[in-house]
Amino acid sequence: MSGQNQYERCVEQAFAEFRAYDEVVDIVAAWEQFLSDISVASAFDFQWFPDPITTDTGAERAPTFISSLTSEYAIVADVIQEIDSDAQDFRERLVPLTAVDTGDVAYDGISPETVDVCLLIASEQAQAARVHLDSFDDGFLQAPNVIPLEFSLIDQDTTPKYKFERMSLVGENFRDKSLPTHARMSPRVSTDGELASIQISISDFDRHKATGVLCNKQPPSLYLACHMWDRVFYDQLNDSQQIEWRREDPDQTLTFEIEAGSLADKLNDSYIPNGSVNSAWVNDTLDYLCVVETAEKLTDSRYRIQFRNLSEKRREYKDVVVRGGEFSDLAMLFAGWHCENEVELERGDLDKLTEPTESVGATDSEDYTQPTIGEF
Repeated sequence: MSGQNQYERCVEQAFAEFRAYDEVVDIVAAWEQFLSDISVASAFDFQWFPDPITTDTGAERAPTFISSLTSEYAIVADVIQEIDSDAQDFRERLVPLTAVDTGDVAYDGISPETVDVCLLIASEQAQAARVHLDSFDDGFLQAPNVIPLEFSLIDQDTTPKYKFERMSLVGENFRDKSLPTHARMSPRVSTDGELASIQISISDFDRHKATGVLCNKQPPSLYLACHMWDRVFYDQLNDSQQIEWRREDPDQTLTFEIEAGSLADKLNDSYIPNGSVNSAWVNDTLDYLCVVETAEKLTDSRYRIQFRNLSEKRREYKDVVVRGGEFSDLAMLFAGWHCENEVELERGDLDKLTEPTESVGATDSEDYTQPTIGEF
C-alpha cells in the first residue's frame, strides 16, 4: 500500500472513531432533553455516567445512561452501534442490563417499581439485532422489559434530527403508566399511535451536549484532544497570552506546562459536570498531541503544551466536514497531522515523540512578553 493510501486510510479511520463517539454523545444529550420534557419534574434525574451493573456471576456493563422519570419509573439505556455476528456474544452483552435491579437505579434513596431497558440500535444494525433478539426464546428479554428502538439521523440538509422507532409491531413497549397521560411514550409508539417515531432535533439538545461533553466510556484520544484544545487550554493562558491568541496568528506558539492528573481534576470539576475523566485518559490524549506535535512530554505525567490559534487552518475543513460535532474541523486537522507522522516517520522517531525529554524548562505562563514563534 502506498504512503498516500496509508495516510488516507489512517485519517478516515480516526475520523470515523471520532464521529461514532460523537454520535453517542448526541444521543445521550437528545434523550436528556426529551425525557426532561415528559418527566415529573420533582422526580427527574438523568445520569450521563452511571456505574456499571454487575450480575451475580460477575458479568459487568455500564449503561450508556440511566434516567428516573417518576418516583415509580426509570429507564436504563444502552446505545448499540455495532452488533456481534454471534447471537451468544450479543446475548452476553445484554446480560448485565437484563439483570438490573431497581436498587441499581434508585434516585434520592427511592427505588422505582418499574425499570425498562431501552436498546438504542443504529438503523444499519437493526436487522441483525432483530434476528438475534428473536432467537432469545427463553424469557430472557421479559424481566426486566427490553425495548429495542432503531435510530437514524434524518433531514441532515434542513433541520437535522434523530429519529427513534420501534423494531416490532407487538410487545416491547414502555411501561410508563406512572407518567401523566399526555407525556407517555407508549401510546405514541404503539399501533394505536400508528407507530409514530420519537424525533429530536439537534438544535434542541445543544445545551445538554455542551455540558455533558463525553459519554460513559473512554473517548478516542482525538475526541478528548479536540475538547481540551477548544474548551480548556485557552483558560490556562495568562492575560497577555490570551491577548496574543486573539490575534489569530496560526504560526504563533504560546507555551504552558500542565500535569495530567491536575488536568483530569480540572476537567471533572470545571468542564464536565459529574465527569469521570481519569488521568490515564488525559495521558493518552496528551501523548496523542505529542504525535500531532502540539505538545512535548517532559515527564511521565507533565507536558508542555504548544498552543496556537488554529481558526484560519480550521476554515479549510468547514465545507469538507458535513457532520461530526462542533470540533469536527479541528478533528480533521489533528487527524491529518497525526497520521502524517504515523505514516512518514520511522518507528523509533515516532516513539521519541511520546518519550519524556526530562527537561523542566521554564514556562512562560507566569509572564508573557515575547511569544515563541513556531511552525509545522
